[in-house]
Amino acid sequence: MPRRLRNALSTALIALACLLAPCGTPAVGAVPGPAGTGRYVAAVAPLAHEADRLGKGHHVLDVAAFWLPLAAVVFAVTGIAVAACRRRAVTAAGVGTALGGALLALSVVVGRRLTVTGLPGAVDGAVDGPAAGAVYDTLTATLRTASRLLVGLGLAVALASWLTGRYGHLLRRRRTPPGATVGSAPPRARP
Repeated sequence: MPRRLRNALSTALIALACLLAPCGTPAVGAVPGPAGTGRYVAAVAPLAHEADRLGKGHHVLDVAAFWLPLAAVVFAVTGIAVAACRRRAVTAAGVGTALGGALLALSVVVGRRLTVTGLPGAVDGAVDGPAAGAVYDTLTATLRTASRLLVGLGLAVALASWLTGRYGHLLRRRRTPPGATVGSAPPRARP
């Protein structure tokens, strides 16, 4: 496969992976686990008359929580494997994941502002703004944690890849014994 085609395919796959990683995070955070079941029931109980729609929505979230992160990993690994320069691809995947996590964190902050200020009664004082903010913060705690994890993990991968490319020759130089060339075999012992 030509180098340009490999680079283009790798770029497309890594970009898709970096988009899917933060998109899969809300699905994972929205699926109620054993720890969040009470919070989930309390938040969804007023909507119980729409049980069929909630059941279908829960199923969609359950499927997305499994397949979106898995697809992100598969696309990233495939993009790195296809790349002509794998170290650059790993660095790009790390930076892209960190950017995706930062965009997720930004969307949570913007969503909080829009949700709390957009509540009916927020203007005339019928809804307590700090209480609504606390409820929003409780419901989005998993998203904030996941966004920090994506940013930290992405930056760590990008930094490690960049440093091994920049200073990797120093490690290789240390491992070769003095006087030996890189491609030479070790001397054999004679009986």
